[in-house]
Amino acid sequence: MHIKILQFMYGEFEYFTLNEKINRAYCVRHGYEYLIDREKPRTDRHIHWHKAAVCSTHLLDCDYMLYLDADAFFYAHELSVEKHCFPLLGDKKILLANDTAHAALQWNAHLPNTGVILMRNELLTRQMMEEWNRSSDDDEEIRSVWPLEQLGFWKYIFPKYFDDIEVLQDYYLFGGVCGLYIRHLMLMNSDERTRQMKDYINTYLH
Repeated sequence: MHIKILQFMYGEFEYFTLNEKINRAYCVRHGYEYLIDREKPRTDRHIHWHKAAVCSTHLLDCDYMLYLDADAFFYAHELSVEKHCFPLLGDKKILLANDTAHAALQWNAHLPNTGVILMRNELLTRQMMEEWNRSSDDDEEIRSVWPLEQLGFWKYIFPKYFDDIEVLQDYYLFGGVCGLYIRHLMLMNSDERTRQMKDYINTYLH
């Protein structure tokens, strides 16, 4: 089974290199393909929108693809996609955590957060990613209105493909700033992300 781990990193943030080190070590351990897209994004919309583009582009030549934002990393390296994500995905096409940072900061618990996405490589999944990417061409407002590409997903993809999308309520496993499997350092500045990733490397990967 071919599992691809994808991230998009454009710029010179220090934590990018640290994130790559953590996630590459995880992928080597489990035999997953690890890919970082560093393509220059479009300038006519927020950089976050390039996430939808890279998901659409790279959902090829694999059985499953797991996308992680540049501030998300594998926290528990002993856990695997096959054993700990596939059962959560079930027969759905994509799996996302809900839009929650931690217990005290739950923005939209019934809606998905697009910072971590597990995708089954099928025609319908590719169609979903392509439509998500194109939605900012048709709707100029979502190019710059927060939460940007996530708003586009909520508005155009989630309602249309509701039965094919699994939104995980247990954000402590799959996302959030305290994620036990995948940790997503959302809403933190770059210095704090750098500090936390350095601490992780010094503790677990030294």
